[in-house]
Amino acid sequence: MSPARRHALPFPGASIGVRIRREMVKLHGVACSFVLRSHDSRRWIPAFAGMTGFTPGIVCRHSRESGNPPAEPITDAGAGGREPSAARRAARARPPRLAPRVAAARARPPRLARGFVLVATLWALAALAALAAYIDGVVASDLRHAFEARQSLQAELARRSTEATLVYLLATGRMNHRALILEEEQRFSDSLPEDEYLPDHGDGEILVTGAVYAGPGGIRFSIQDEGGLVSVNAPRFPLFATLLEHSGVAASEVRGIVARVEDYIDSDDALTLNGAERHDYRRRGEEPPHNWIMASPQELRDVLGVDELITPDQWRHLRPLLTMRPVYSYNFNTMRPEILAILLDLDERGVQAVLEERARGPLMRLTRLALLSGRHLDIDDTSLNLLPSRFMRIAVWHESEGSRVLSGVTLTPFGDSAPWRKDYRYSEHIATTSGAGTPREPPLAASTALLH
Repeated sequence: MSPARRHALPFPGASIGVRIRREMVKLHGVACSFVLRSHDSRRWIPAFAGMTGFTPGIVCRHSRESGNPPAEPITDAGAGGREPSAARRAARARPPRLAPRVAAARARPPRLARGFVLVATLWALAALAALAAYIDGVVASDLRHAFEARQSLQAELARRSTEATLVYLLATGRMNHRALILEEEQRFSDSLPEDEYLPDHGDGEILVTGAVYAGPGGIRFSIQDEGGLVSVNAPRFPLFATLLEHSGVAASEVRGIVARVEDYIDSDDALTLNGAERHDYRRRGEEPPHNWIMASPQELRDVLGVDELITPDQWRHLRPLLTMRPVYSYNFNTMRPEILAILLDLDERGVQAVLEERARGPLMRLTRLALLSGRHLDIDDTSLNLLPSRFMRIAVWHESEGSRVLSGVTLTPFGDSAPWRKDYRYSEHIATTSGAGTPREPPLAASTALLH
């Protein structure tokens, strides 16, 4: 084609040359010859055919490899030919048909690709299953922790509420020889005539002898008059040594413990026989004594050698029976049953007889105790207390927990700032048995709506 002929092409894009080439492609035994290729054949092929008289098309010839007869050529009418019929135009508009096997081969993915897709799908499903299991575990763990935190918070709120209610009742109520009296309508002695007294009973009572009561929300509580316990700050008081000996400590070791406790709480550095002072503690690399009264019964274990002489099991039984209050008297009306059993040398039946007797009225005479126990105590009547002291220990815990919180309260009804004062607070493990080794009794019901 000459340059003039080329530029005279009557179609858009005249600057785009026309390339004619032949490509032979062999598809399943059918050899096809493609003539004429362009960017936009639908627009300029008819015009090109009219100017050159060349009819582009696809010519398929018989192949040696196939036994099929040669197909008829499909041609386009030139500019000088006849107008193609509608059937030919429709046939020309349709794409060329491929052999069924060729179409199936093109439609079917390769075998290797199918295997890779299957493996990838299985891995994706396994990853999703692992992710779902992980999310389920995390959610279950978070829900469990949230539920436990909620239960713990509710138990702490119930415990604090119970403790505050007990302190209020102790500070505003009155007591008989062994219990806090509960009244629906509070009465005062100022409104009574001079020859009348308030009765020693009311609508109910809460014992101050360490009896366990059931409170709201699974709470358990007890109130103990510390005048019915054994003081660690009164080592020379006979009851202290008696309690240690009954707990299994040898008599010779008890004498050493008494002397060391005395040196621990006195205000001087004078060494007591079998005792221990500052230089003894320094020689063993331990903290020296404070030379002051103990702040809690737990401090007894800081005395030199006590932690070695008293085993953990013995300490677990001793701890609930000890107090840091300066107790130098006996109160059989609020004394713990374990101490009653030790002091009067009673078995369980004898202790129960004493408890029933003091439920009927106060134990005021040693002769009455001698009749009940069969043992005469070498105690002066002036060292007996008939009413609870102003030192109270409140223990509150939840039934599902293994420890309880103890608070020491001093009642100050004539105080300048408040009618009570909290002196100490600590927690301790709850044993499955009581201090005397007897099984724990079921809790009592508090006869007041404030503790229901």
